[in-house]
Amino acid sequence: MSIINLIKTSVYSLKSHKLRVFLTMIGIIIGISSVITIMSVGNGLKVKMNESMADTSANKINVNFEPENKDADLTLIEPFNKSDSYSLKTVPGVEKVEGSKDMQGSGGFTSGEATYFDKKAYIVLKDYDDKEVNIKYGRSFKKSEKDKKLIVLDYKTAEKLFESPQKAIGCGITVNGVIYEVTGVTEKESAFSLTGAISYISKESKEDMNVDTSISSLDVYIKAGEDKDKVFEKVKKVLVLAHPNLKGEYKLQDPQAATKIFGQIIGYLTAFIALISGISLFVGGIGVMNIMYVSVTERKREIGIRRAIGAKPKSILLQFLIEAIMVTGLGGLLGILFGFIFCKIIGIFMPFPPVMSGASVIGATAISVIIGIIFGIIPAINASKMDPIKAIYN
Repeated sequence: MSIINLIKTSVYSLKSHKLRVFLTMIGIIIGISSVITIMSVGNGLKVKMNESMADTSANKINVNFEPENKDADLTLIEPFNKSDSYSLKTVPGVEKVEGSKDMQGSGGFTSGEATYFDKKAYIVLKDYDDKEVNIKYGRSFKKSEKDKKLIVLDYKTAEKLFESPQKAIGCGITVNGVIYEVTGVTEKESAFSLTGAISYISKESKEDMNVDTSISSLDVYIKAGEDKDKVFEKVKKVLVLAHPNLKGEYKLQDPQAATKIFGQIIGYLTAFIALISGISLFVGGIGVMNIMYVSVTERKREIGIRRAIGAKPKSILLQFLIEAIMVTGLGGLLGILFGFIFCKIIGIFMPFPPVMSGASVIGATAISVIIGIIFGIIPAINASKMDPIKAIYN
């Protein structure tokens, strides 16, 4: 019997037991849809994380100092000063340098308390850079206003102080004892943002604040095409010469390397959870094997007659194997469809959309077929080895 005829016969057999076939497919559908959904959410999280870090860390390295004595009081050590920023700008490959306070790798940050009448909020400030600020309400700074006490509030802080962020525009707030006029409010930050809520003021006005201006680390921006490690070695030499009496070592931290490691952890965690969810695929496979055994038992007479009129064991084996693959394959396709629907629904409630990759779809389809082969092969072999006479009289 040709493959086409075997497929037609298998389709006819499955159509004769629609409810039984559907119930058998449920385990496969649940397993595939669960794996697809979990993998898509994991992919979406990795994409969101990479996007949030792409603009700020693609060409940036963080340089910090690790004292030789691990128990040393870091407040008594001054591994960086303002003159370092100017001297490092002359290093070949360096585009710009920013000092950081307390938050390593954060680039010119200062923290403090913002107040508006009786309302208070913790605030994180950064030197304003038009390239990295998305304004939701109001406007950004003008070049002529760099000496004025103006601030672009982050959405979260504006919400705490004014309830409605839009009301903040034009109002005056006090930050660390200095009064600032709010000119704008940033876009609402994602719940998965790696930088968090940041407000912006001019570099000049920040220096007037009553804050500790000591520098705990440096953010060094590398020119495009330059090797980060080589540039760091040059930066390190300049710092060692500038601070010869310090006992310790200047260390490199690459934000992109941290992002890569975090992405790998997410990938492993996603794969592990997907593997747990895949247990339902094994249960579904057992269901397929069970229903195929039932089908073989019910069709003993048919198998015996076909063998008696010349059908080869190979044809019998292929027919039952094709039936098993069709059950799991159709279950896999429905699982992919439900997984897609679940991703769309989940995306409505999450701060980032799940990303269904082509590899996930192809993998799910392949798994469905493999399950059909593995769990359908034994019943199919048993059917092909039946004695025609015994099968007919049974």
